[in-house]
Formats: sequence, C-alpha cells, structure tokens
Amino acid sequence: MPLLTTLLVATLSQATPPQIEIDLVGVGDPGNEALPIINFNPTFPTAANATEFVGAVSYDYEIGRFEVTVNQWVSFLNTVDPSGANVRGLWDVAMSPDTDPKYGSVRQVLSAPVGARYQLASPVWSQRPIAWIDFFRAARFINALYNGHHERTVDGNGVARYRCWLSQNTETGAYDLRNQATFGAYATRGVRSGFVLPSQDEWIKAAYFSHVPTPSGSHYWRYPTQSDEPPTSATVDACGEVTNAGIGPLANFNNIAEWCPASCPDGDVTTCPDPFGFLANLTRVGACHSPSPWNTLDQGGNLVEWTDTVVAPVAGAPNPLNQPIWRQVHGGIATAPAYQLWMSATGATDPYGQFLDNTRAFAGFRVGFLPSGATGCAADLTGDGVVNGQDLGILTSEWGPCQP
Repeated sequence: MPLLTTLLVATLSQATPPQIEIDLVGVGDPGNEALPIINFNPTFPTAANATEFVGAVSYDYEIGRFEVTVNQWVSFLNTVDPSGANVRGLWDVAMSPDTDPKYGSVRQVLSAPVGARYQLASPVWSQRPIAWIDFFRAARFINALYNGHHERTVDGNGVARYRCWLSQNTETGAYDLRNQATFGAYATRGVRSGFVLPSQDEWIKAAYFSHVPTPSGSHYWRYPTQSDEPPTSATVDACGEVTNAGIGPLANFNNIAEWCPASCPDGDVTTCPDPFGFLANLTRVGACHSPSPWNTLDQGGNLVEWTDTVVAPVAGAPNPLNQPIWRQVHGGIATAPAYQLWMSATGATDPYGQFLDNTRAFAGFRVGFLPSGATGCAADLTGDGVVNGQDLGILTSEWGPCQP
C-alpha cells in the first residue's frame, strides 16, 4: 500500500467516531453502613426486625448517570451483530414497532447494509431508555464495553464522559456467559475493575445514600430524589416530552405519562393502543431533572433496572426454565405506584425476566464502573459482601473441567 494511502487510512481510522458515549458519576464515602430494611415496607426497621441489610459499599465506584438508551443499544447491536443474524437474541421481536407500535423502539431491517440492520423505530426514541432487556442482554452489553476501549473526560460538574469503542466479544469479560443455559446462568462478576453491571448495594447507595443524615435520622432517603416524600408523577406532551419538570421531585411513575410515537407531532394516543393494556410510556432519560444524592437520574420510575446481585429463586414463583439463580432488580416503572420507588423495593426475577411477566416491556439497566483499586472478596461469588454457603454452592455446582 502506498505511504500516502497508508497515512490516509490511519488518519481516517483515528477520526472514526466512538460507538457510544456514556456519562457516569462517582459514588464515594466508602465504608458506609448498610441500612436494615423489611422488603417492600416503607418504614426503616431496627436491625433486629430487618429482613435484609442493603447499601453498604466499601470502595469508590462510578455508575451511569442515565439508563442505557435506545440509541446506545442500536449502536451496540450494529457493532456486535452487523449481519442481523441475532444468534444471541439481543434483539427481541417485542422491541419492534411492527409488534408493538406504542413501545417498539428498535426496528430490524435485513435489507439494509451490513452494520446498519438495526435502526431506531422513530427519532423520538433516541434518548429514551432501551426496554425488553433481560440479564443476559445487559451482561453482554457490559462485556462489549469491558472488552473494548474508551477515553475518559470529566466536566466541571464531576460527570465523567466515557467515549467507548465496543468489542464484538460479548461472551466473556466482566461476565462469563458461555453455555448460557448452564454455566452462563451462574455468571457473576469476574473482575475487580472496569465496566460492570451495578450490584444491588452499588445501585441502592447511588440512589438513596446521603453524605449527611436525612430527616429520618439515617443516611438514606426513602426515595431516589433526595426526598422522604413521594415524587410527583411526570406529565408529557404528545411527543412524550416532560411538561412539569422543575416543580420539585419528579419521576415517571403511576401510569400518567401516556404518549405514543404516532401521536408525535399531531396524532392521538389512541392510534397505537398497547396489547398489554399499559397507559404510560417511557420518558427521555434525565427529563425529570430530579437527581439522587450522587447526581444520577431516573433511578425511580421509567424502568426497573437489572443488577448483577444473585439470589435464590423466589419460593413458589413460576420458573419454567428452572433457572438456578435469580437476579435482583430495582427502580420501579412508568406504570407502577410509588411503593416500587421505595428503597426497600428489592425485587428479584429469573435472568430472562419471565417473572416480570409483561412488565418486561419496562426492564432496562444502567452501567457501573470500578476503578483500579476497587476491592472485594475474591471468594464472594454472589457479590453480596459475604462469603457463605451460597458462594460454596456456586463453586461446587461448577466443579470439574471448565466449560469451553
């Protein structure tokens, strides 16, 4: 290749725009105390009455300021699955506007050029959160981030912007997802630095933990909007833009923010009725302008979000694929009442989200990042801060030759 051509190719390669940009915020105060809770109870109990202790994190870390957006997910799909073969099931027909004109945000177009076969269903979806996400989809997104490379800058408000070039390797990295139905079902965080899914404690601390005591006498707010009182429900216009931001703590919940793409700019919401009977739809990330103590947005309402914390399957709950490990989720959804925004609303579901049932239409995630030096116990395979029988069970179940 001639030298001039080589230099031109190199220059163009260096000028290639990043696949995605992700904003993260730092969460400090390492070593904070956990808070005792009773699951789905709004009061803060004594330690003796608690069913769980949550929120303690012994290290500094970063977490996504926003939920992962549809635009970021489309870039991910076109990077890791440029042919549109969808072998890993990263795109779901439920995401299609042909299946659901109200909530379908990503269209698959197999006649489009390779690398462009996943497209926004409408421009209005660009900065709204991606939904219909299960644990495996979220973990593969994280692996693509982890195995890629990035550039980091910090603005005057302390928000870190990561300009990320994604890897096509989605199967190993932060999570080992090889043989998804067996070995991958047990996938837990396998790294101590880099991109990860937040753990439940990391997620809760970012949403609720205060540097200084709150009016309740603890260091935790009841809601992820720096308030012990329920936020106001977001209202929207025909294009789904929030119209009442700035009046105080606000969140997209309680089935109020009703809109559909066909109603923008001058249609009517009845032009795209939802097959599941939901009313509210997703709002643009950050549009409610009600930050947590650490400057995250939308940790209450919009979507329920995945964490990488594992728990045993809920006794008596449907588990048709017999998944051995379930995952904690948190955050409430656009159609749910205020109780799902409580700090104590620590729900769980199988990694495919089947236990979420139709509300998988409101399942998404945000990313986390562990700087070098973030520590934990190597033997804590469940990531719950304790080495116990659950960790031993994971180890013994995988005893023997490593899966290929």
